Amino acid sequence: MNYELRASNLEFRILNSEFARLFVFILLIALSSCAPAADEDEPLAPAALPTRAQIATPARVPSAPVPLPQTIIDRYSVRAGDTLSSIALRYNISLDELMELNGIADANTLGIGQMLKVPIKLTRAAPGESFIPNSEVVYGPAYENFDIAAFANQHSGYLAAYRERVEGETLTGAQILQLVSERFSVGPRVLLTLLELQSGWVTNQFPAQIQYPMGLIDSTRQGLYFQAGWTANALNEGYYGKLSARLSHLRFKDRARAFIPPSLNAGTLAVMNMLAQTTTFDAWQNEIGADGFSAAYRKLFGEPDQYAIDPLVPRDLRQPALRLPWSDGEMWYFSGGPHTGWGENGGRSAIDFSPDDIAGSGSCVASRRFVVAAAAGKVLRSERGRVVETLNGNNFQGKGWALLYLHLAAAGRVGPGVVLNSGDKIGHPSCEGGNADASHLHFARLYNGQWIEPNAIPFVLSGWSIASADQEYDGQITRGAESREACNCREDAKNGIVADTGK
Repeated sequence: MNYELRASNLEFRILNSEFARLFVFILLIALSSCAPAADEDEPLAPAALPTRAQIATPARVPSAPVPLPQTIIDRYSVRAGDTLSSIALRYNISLDELMELNGIADANTLGIGQMLKVPIKLTRAAPGESFIPNSEVVYGPAYENFDIAAFANQHSGYLAAYRERVEGETLTGAQILQLVSERFSVGPRVLLTLLELQSGWVTNQFPAQIQYPMGLIDSTRQGLYFQAGWTANALNEGYYGKLSARLSHLRFKDRARAFIPPSLNAGTLAVMNMLAQTTTFDAWQNEIGADGFSAAYRKLFGEPDQYAIDPLVPRDLRQPALRLPWSDGEMWYFSGGPHTGWGENGGRSAIDFSPDDIAGSGSCVASRRFVVAAAAGKVLRSERGRVVETLNGNNFQGKGWALLYLHLAAAGRVGPGVVLNSGDKIGHPSCEGGNADASHLHFARLYNGQWIEPNAIPFVLSGWSIASADQEYDGQITRGAESREACNCREDAKNGIVADTGK
């Protein structure tokens, strides 16, 4: 929820009345919870200690009703052809109010990509009950022994026999879901439930919907691989949008919008966000209701709370010591501040570094320089430009700390199973794996399957601390009095860093 009161008096006036009504409702609910039990003469039995799953996320907890309408402050990215007047008209606000809200003195100073605050009045709200634990939505410890292929074969549906060409290789349906789960770090039971809910692929041998099994009707995203990838993106947008407060409201296929109650957990908002983008508000309420996603999940896996792990990321968690991921004495360039670890709109856990022998955009020749291990660990995955190193030595990326090194060339890349010491060579920066317009290293952290943003747990490499900015890829990295700015450039004083392991 992107409530903000710091920008200006106007912003406070826009939100003030909604806050007052919401406060009154919450106060009434809190007071009612203090009322005595219906029968105080009944002797009380000793209270049973709750299990970890019971503590984590109750299946459906009644929440206070949300007073409507709600006015929120959203972000708008300026596009080519936009003017302040046209944006003000679009959001039903006066030009003067829009300028005051954003601290703009001159209406002619507007740049493409500039982020503006805009008020949105919402007359609808999502239900406030959580129905899926956070730990089910990420590819974390709850999935360590889950076998997608065995599960698909057990149900003998269309998924079990499905095959598709992906990146030059024929993969089974289970292999596709495994690949998507690992890359995006999303829970495969949630993917399987959505697949069953949207098309019946898990249990039905002859489903009616073949091209768009996740329900997104888009000719550029046909087949399970693209549909599952889009689904994982939408799940991560909701999940990390909740954790970071970047997702201010839900958007539906029919362009309706809905307020997000503060009571929702990140896992539930992830599922809600994905389903919202495939249907209308009215139909969506059925899909997130007891007979929709929850019923499909229970049919396949039973009660979701049995898999709950809470907290997924401990509040007192600290990052282990990490070094800059290139050799001492070499200068590399801080070319990208915090941005999504995999895909779009997800956890901004990744940063980019470019070696000194790459000219810039358009240069995809593999670098002669080596990426080196930021810490001691074990290589779990090495494929398609992607290397995953686990720091606790186990064989599962979703347990404990894991590091992602992306865009490493096949030639010279370390193989799976190799045990690394800090500073050992891993591979050469290139454009392989994912989207890249120049050879570089994309480097990210995960803990228990959750992408870890610098704002959540400090991101420190050889004493250099990474700081996020409002815009993806912007940011700074500092050590003592030294500071560098993320830039798609090669300027020694601006974004150049010489590795020295913190000396």
